Parts: sequence; C-alpha cells; structure tokens
Amino acid sequence: MDRKSPTPIYRVCLVGFGYRGRYLLQLLQQLPSVQVVGIADPQATESPGDEISLYNRGDQDYRRMIEHERPDLVVIASPWQCHTEQALYCAKAGIHIALEIRGGTSWEDYTPLLEVAEVAGVRIYPLENTVFMREVMAIGQMIEQGVFGEILYLRGGYRHDLRHLLVSPSGELGGEGAEAAWRVRYYLEQEADLYPTHGFAPLALWARLRREEEIKRLEALASSSRGLAAYLDRYAIEGQRPSILTPDIVTTQIETDRGILISLIHDTTLPRPKSLDYEVQGTKGIWNADRRALYLEGMSPEGAWQTDEPYLQHYLHPLWRAWGEEALRIDQHHQGMDYMMLRTLLEDLAHPGLYPTDLNDLALWSSITPRSAASLARGKLRN
Repeated sequence: MDRKSPTPIYRVCLVGFGYRGRYLLQLLQQLPSVQVVGIADPQATESPGDEISLYNRGDQDYRRMIEHERPDLVVIASPWQCHTEQALYCAKAGIHIALEIRGGTSWEDYTPLLEVAEVAGVRIYPLENTVFMREVMAIGQMIEQGVFGEILYLRGGYRHDLRHLLVSPSGELGGEGAEAAWRVRYYLEQEADLYPTHGFAPLALWARLRREEEIKRLEALASSSRGLAAYLDRYAIEGQRPSILTPDIVTTQIETDRGILISLIHDTTLPRPKSLDYEVQGTKGIWNADRRALYLEGMSPEGAWQTDEPYLQHYLHPLWRAWGEEALRIDQHHQGMDYMMLRTLLEDLAHPGLYPTDLNDLALWSSITPRSAASLARGKLRN
C-alpha cells in the first residue's frame, strides 16, 4: 500500500466508557495521530489519564463535552438505545462519528441521521470490526477475483455465550455488576435476532448488498428460550424470574435479488465456544471459517478440505500487508481487527474513500432485527 500515515493530530472524544469504550481507548492511545481529550459516561468515576477530561454529570453531559472540547471525531460506545440521539447531536455539531455497533434498530431510525450527516458533510463510520478480520478481508479479495466462482450461499452469525455478561455475580439478570446489564432489556422485550451485524456485515459486503430493497425475501425461525432460565437456576435466589422473550436460537434465511442465499444465526444464551460461523460457497469451491479450511475444485485434493492459510496469505488485503504486523502486536485480544478498523478510519479522515462501509450499510445490517421479528410474528399468526 502506497498511502502514507496520516500526519494530522485528531482530537477524539468517547461517549460511553464501559468494556467496549475502555478497549477502544487503549487502541486509540497507540495511534500517533490521535489525541483523546474527553470521555463522557455518567457511570465513570475517574479519568483514565490527566490529559483526558471526564464528563459524568448525567446522561446529557456528553453535550457539554462536545461544546467544550470541539473534537474532530467522536467515538460512540454507549448502550444501543442512546446511539441515534447522540450521533444526531454530534452530526449537527459538524463532527465526524465512529458509531460502535449497533445504532438504530430499523432502517427508519437512521433516516434523520443520514440526512443531517449529508447536509453537515459529516462522515459516520460503523465500527463493525468483523469487516476488518484478516480472514474476512482476504476471502473478500478471493471472491472479487472469482476464486470461488459465482457465489450462491453465505453463512454467518453471532454465536457467543453471553450469559455471564447478562447475569450479575449474585445471580440477578441485569443486576449490579453485570457487564452488559443495559443489554438485558432487549432479551426481555424482543423476539428477534438482536445482534445481526457481526455475522451479517461481511456477508452483505461479499454479496454486494447495499440497500434493503436488494433483499428479495427474508424468513426467520426460532427455538424456545431456555438457556438463561437454566443458567439462573444455578443461583439459590427465591422469587419470580422475569420472562425472557428472545429465543436461544434465531435463524434467518435471506434470498437476495442476485440469487444468493444467506443464512444468519443468533445464539448467545447457550453454552458453546465462540464462533462467527462464516461459510462461503460458490460454483468453484467453498470456505469454512471454523475449520480454517477450503475446497477448490481442480486445486484441492479430491473431496478433501485443505488448510486456508496459504490462500489467505496469497490474497492478503493491502491494508493487512501495510499494517498487519502492528495490528497483531497491539490488538492481540481481537486478532488485530479492532486496530485495523481504527487505523483505516483515521487514514480515511485524511484520505476519504478507504473505509469500506458507511451509515447506509449499518442501516441495512440493523434492519435484520425488526425484519426477523416481523417474520417470527407472521409465523405465529399462521400457526
């Protein structure tokens, strides 16, 4: 890659300083072009550094931070329900926004933000780190170059046991000390794929889906909801348990206008190892992420999987060729993808056009939640 590192120093503020905000701060502080000047979070009790001002006088104190600090970029890593309001305020102030997933819950939620950002000339960067995985970016190169032939099937999902984040150490769902206590409300209120972006974002890029209208048909199916209740039963707490509406497993089948079938799965309340469940299948071969293997007709041993590493290295994305070594060194927790995401964002601020996704993409990804909910509701009516 022949681009030089960005030379400006960007003033950056963070809204939200929970687990995700803290990790993003660690990475931002490793980038020489960044000066983090403020953090806004009503739950934060002290600043992580003398040079970083803390704004914690309530839910709206982020506005005081924006007015006082006048940052170039605001990273929004607050709970989902806060994203649209906070992003709108920042966009109206003419400040670029890095929006930690998810943002809104439907396409319509993003319409005002899209309009304001366009008028203000503000860029909004979806912080979906799976798009920047080494494997995902290399497979994207292979798809573009026709290695798998015509793509007919894509699979992915969010398969991550979150029970320990949703339940407090004392055994209360969303109780004090639960890392993702704010997230529990969605499990109590929505029967849907709550978090489609991790699985769907790379698939949508591979399938060249950019608009909701390019989805020809969507159908969702769901299991019962038993996992969280069984997990809570481990604790000897008397009293009525809340009713959990989100199923343990939600599968969503999507047919695109181009004839590609996409399978998504949401699976966060049963015991299992973490997996994004990616698979790509075309007329010339197949790749499976969990196996870290592929099969290419005429190239692989007949009827046998082979390791994907030589291919990933050969088709390594230019961004990974440029910054891969430092990404893996600095961002060991997420195998370099968070660092690659932030590094690309900062480069895009200096040289627009490098970041691969925008707010329209995020709106499409997030639309899976209400559409899966509507499909499940239709299924109940039919039954």
